[in-house]
Amino acid sequence: MRAPIQIVKWATKELVEAELFDEVTIEHFLEAQKEWRPVVIAAARQMVQAGANRESIPRHWHWDWSSKEADLRILAFSFFGITVQDKLQGLMKLETVGWSGRIASQKGKPLAYVDYLETAPWNIKLLMQPLGRSPEFRAIGTRLIEAGVRRSLEEGFKGRLALHSLSGSERFYLDVCGMTAVGRDPAKQDLLWCEFTPGQAEKFLNEGAA
Repeated sequence: MRAPIQIVKWATKELVEAELFDEVTIEHFLEAQKEWRPVVIAAARQMVQAGANRESIPRHWHWDWSSKEADLRILAFSFFGITVQDKLQGLMKLETVGWSGRIASQKGKPLAYVDYLETAPWNIKLLMQPLGRSPEFRAIGTRLIEAGVRRSLEEGFKGRLALHSLSGSERFYLDVCGMTAVGRDPAKQDLLWCEFTPGQAEKFLNEGAA
C-alpha cells in the first residue's frame, strides 16, 4: 500500500504532499538509525546539560528500529512509514493479535496496538529547540495514528486502537487525538494506557487533527 497524504509545514502552515506506505523494509530501519538517532541523542544531551526536568528528556533516545527486522516477517505485525520526497519522516509498528480493550465498555474486545511510533526528530519542537533549530513538519504522528485506526477497521476491530504512551506524548494522544486515558500500567514501566473506543476513532477520522 502506498497512498498520497498531506502533512503541514511548521513554519508556514502550508500543506505538503507526502506518502504513507506499509512496505517498510530493513533499509528504512537503517535510515532511521543513521539519520534520526544521532539527532535525538544530541538533543537529549543538550537538555541534560541545560538542567532540563528528567521527565522532559526523550525516553526513546535508545530505540533501535533495526532490531525489529525479524518482525517484518510476522503477519501479526504491520509497519507503516511516511516519506516526503523519499526522506523518511515517521515509522510505526502495529500489532493486530493479542491485545484487547481496557475501557469498561470495550473490555476484552480485540483492538490494534501501537507498539512503536516515532517521528523524525527534526519534526519535534521539543528536540529542535535545544539544538537551535526550527521543526520542519507536523501531523506525522497524526497520519500514522490514522493509518492504525484504518487498519483496525480492516481487521474488524471497529477502529479500536490502543498504546502505552511515553510521558512526553501523553497530551498528544489525549488532547489532539482524543483518546481515553485508562490508567498507568505497572507492567509497562508505569506508562499510560491510551485507547480509542469505536466512537472516538470515528470522530478522529471524521474531524481530523494536525
